[in-house]
Amino acid sequence: MIIEVIYNNITTEMLEIIRKIRRKSLASEIIFYKGKKNVIIADNMKIWEENDENKDPLEEIYNAKIIELVEQIGKLPSVY
Repeated sequence: MIIEVIYNNITTEMLEIIRKIRRKSLASEIIFYKGKKNVIIADNMKIWEENDENKDPLEEIYNAKIIELVEQIGKLPSVY
């Protein structure tokens, strides 16, 4: 899974999220881009945005992984 960190100013909250992602080995790559707002994206799915208190970023990463696995299962040939 590729994580994209788009930042205007890197905040301590962003650094804490990135540390959690690295500790749990959830990403194969973490790419940083300079942008207009602070956002973290995993596999083209927004998992965190600045001032978004409702979402848990790690839970959103797990959701992105589940979606990826379901898509892979859908591509498996039928046995029946």
